[in-house]
Amino acid sequence: MDGEKELLLEIGTEEIPARFIPGALEALKTLAGQRLDQARLDHRGIRTWGTPRRLTLSVDNVSAFQKEQEEKIIGPPRSAAFDAQGNPTSVAVGFARAKGVRVEDLVSMETPKGVYMGVIRKTQGLPALEVLSGLLPQLIHDLHFPKFMRWGTSAFRFVRPIHWILALLGDQVVPFTLEGIPSGRVTYGHRFMSPDPIVIQNPGEYAARLKEAQVLVDPEERRKVLLDGVEEEARRLGGKILPDERLFEEVTFLVEYPVPMGGHFSEEFLALPPEVLVTSMKGHQRYFPLEDEEGRLMPHFIAVNNTRVKDPSLVIKGHEKVLRARLSDARFFFQEDLKRPLIERVEHLKAVVFHSRLGTSYEKVERIVSLAECLSRKLVPEKTEIVKRCALLCKADLTSLMVGEFPDLQGVMGREYARRSGEAEEVAEGIFEHYLPLSSGGGLPRTDAGAIVGLADRLDSLVGFFGVDLIPTGSADPYALRRQAQGVILVIWDKGYPLSVREVLGRALSGYSGNLKKDDATVIQELLDFFALRLQYLLEGEGMQRETVEAVLAAPWDDFHEVRLRCLALGAFQDHPDFASLVAGCKRALNILKGISLAELPPLDPSRFQEEAERELWKKVEETAGKLAAHFQEKRYGEYLSLLASLRPYIDTFFDRVLVMAPEAALRHNRLALLARLTALFNRYAQLTKFSV
Repeated sequence: MDGEKELLLEIGTEEIPARFIPGALEALKTLAGQRLDQARLDHRGIRTWGTPRRLTLSVDNVSAFQKEQEEKIIGPPRSAAFDAQGNPTSVAVGFARAKGVRVEDLVSMETPKGVYMGVIRKTQGLPALEVLSGLLPQLIHDLHFPKFMRWGTSAFRFVRPIHWILALLGDQVVPFTLEGIPSGRVTYGHRFMSPDPIVIQNPGEYAARLKEAQVLVDPEERRKVLLDGVEEEARRLGGKILPDERLFEEVTFLVEYPVPMGGHFSEEFLALPPEVLVTSMKGHQRYFPLEDEEGRLMPHFIAVNNTRVKDPSLVIKGHEKVLRARLSDARFFFQEDLKRPLIERVEHLKAVVFHSRLGTSYEKVERIVSLAECLSRKLVPEKTEIVKRCALLCKADLTSLMVGEFPDLQGVMGREYARRSGEAEEVAEGIFEHYLPLSSGGGLPRTDAGAIVGLADRLDSLVGFFGVDLIPTGSADPYALRRQAQGVILVIWDKGYPLSVREVLGRALSGYSGNLKKDDATVIQELLDFFALRLQYLLEGEGMQRETVEAVLAAPWDDFHEVRLRCLALGAFQDHPDFASLVAGCKRALNILKGISLAELPPLDPSRFQEEAERELWKKVEETAGKLAAHFQEKRYGEYLSLLASLRPYIDTFFDRVLVMAPEAALRHNRLALLARLTALFNRYAQLTKFSV
């Protein structure tokens, strides 16, 4: 359209925490699109950019004016507004006068109540510049962050104090004032390398002018410069970086112009466990560790500066000094921790609170040991002693100096200290693995000890938090219960453990000896519903259709592994030529049974059948019922569904030739009982009514 212009908004701030910026940019993009639509301003592409000192919005092709607004005002019925000859009545004249129009301007409008007369009033749109003057400050007000700051005497809050606002529509400033800060066309370059003000004449020159001022405002460009620079430094040092997308994203938003530089630390620190070195470098300093071609850590790292300096060696020495202090502390913690065997630390868990309403970590370990022993005797009885020992030691490293300093190393240090205390290798590995998976798509336990102790740990937490009514609500999940529930499902799928969910939850609840707020039955049902949502999320994530998953979960289930196998088989069965007919027949039967109290129906009596079609259906149902039960018991789900499909012609013939709702009550009840018997075979596997075929 004529007059379209680019909109540019930059909010200049003090340094924003790196972890807040990606979410803020996404929110800014979403909110801007919504507000422009609500303001009836046409636009096209929306982009957001950001650095620690600025959040930027760019919108292409913003229209010069709002779209014209059309308002329909409904008046009297046409029958009341005009007489039989089509002449306006006093009702029409009065309505037109009240709305400031002529009677001739009234138009007919179709409504659910009939034809009415009304007025169409069109309102010319305001200039975009005028609309944006009110829209942009409100947009800034409405941005949400995990944490806010106030400054000065105002009640206004933002993630960090705002220092300047650039707002342009084409070459014009969008005029407004936010908390005493006027909008304008001035931005600022890099705080240290190019701090002078920069006047932006139009949005098209914005990114290039900032680049000249040592600011790469586009995160994608900044990330590429960072990656290229880090890889170049790694090659210079003869190594390669450890892949870590989270670290790359964080560092991208820590700097405005990344300047990687390599450093060195003493080889004596390589005697520490590799995870300690990596965590010291990444977690505290945001350094990139290096490894050689064999995957061994090298005594080198890459730091990323936000400035170019005349003498990089001085800066590198500073980084090396800081890291040396960190690693010296870590070595001290490690050596002190090794002065006592891991088993001695278990007693100290009595002083560590797991949760104020669920006891100490020592009490939690006691519950984990009991539940893990129960699971092991059922699943891998020959490993029960290994599993119990792993469960006893699984939280012992929480009292170590190393984990106190580096919480991310829980489990890692437990494994290391267990090995050095002479524990069996599966015990040591299980201590680490019981935390797996650490994230979506993360690795799973290889050992049975790790898998079973991890299940016991998560199940104990789930029943405990649900039992005291600390349940996730909306997006809030402070105890990561969704992730823990997914971990339970994924471990069971991976190991193929045959477990009754109800039985295991009941056993986990027994560890609390009835000391929870809710009764066991309530907790179990709430957790079954909770697990069903996690199952649906995971199965749909594997590419299964929603209808398939919902159909299986709507039927009785008590085994995570079984649910997945049933979904896989049902998904494949949808290509069967009889699938649509079976679904239709099942729906028809269930519709007939709707509202019928099946418990009050008399027992099925084959002697009451009058039609050949109902006799044949009954014979086929009885003939297949036993085979179906065997297939289900042995998890031969494909064969179960194929056998169900063999019923299709009998079902079709039954509905074609038999009047189910016969006038005679005894005959009607008998036929309803037959349908109940038939649908039970389907409903045991899945609720086929979930399908829309």
